[in-house]
Amino acid sequence: MALHRRGGVVSMLPPLLLLVLSMMSWCCGGGAAARPAPPSPSPDPVPGFVRSWCAGTEYPALCDATLAPYAAAVGSSPARLSWAALTAARGGARAATAAVKAVAAAGHLAPAAAEAARDCVSMLGGAEDLLRQSAEAMARLGKEERRRGGQAASSRRDARFEVGSVQAWASAALTDGDMCVEGFRAEAAGGGGVREAVRGHVVGVVHLTANALGIVNAMAKKMP
Repeated sequence: MALHRRGGVVSMLPPLLLLVLSMMSWCCGGGAAARPAPPSPSPDPVPGFVRSWCAGTEYPALCDATLAPYAAAVGSSPARLSWAALTAARGGARAATAAVKAVAAAGHLAPAAAEAARDCVSMLGGAEDLLRQSAEAMARLGKEERRRGGQAASSRRDARFEVGSVQAWASAALTDGDMCVEGFRAEAAGGGGVREAVRGHVVGVVHLTANALGIVNAMAKKMP
């Protein structure tokens, strides 16, 4: 036991009390400063506006990952979000075109498969052009959106017409991607390996385009 002097009288402090006092000194004194702060939760990398619109697409996780980097440019504009989605799909179509060209240039394809590769490259090129037109149209609408409050009815009709055109173009681009994959039937490609290699390049374009089209369709439903 420890000795404690009070008014000339020596008394005994129980060991348990000493332990409690020591713990209080550590908690309330310098020991508290050394305690690590609890980890703060990581911020959600996908802004709420992007996530809410991506939730209605066919591939929401892909949509979140693709469009989160565009969040600052998009703000809360459906037109600019559509532009971002179409731009991402166009980039995917460009990359897939280069990849399928490389497969065709390797020179290891059967004649039927080589023909299917050439057709696929043509379809992907068409899809890229359609997606470029679509992205450019939505970029124009994004610029006009800030002034939409004072627009005349004729301007709103023009905007609806342009969105309708984008829906048609994006749908055609989606069809091109689907047809590219279908062109590589196992019997025509001389085996499933080439088909799966091409499909691996093209399926991403199909998914990105489907998401972009879903966002444009949702925007069209909200237009006055």
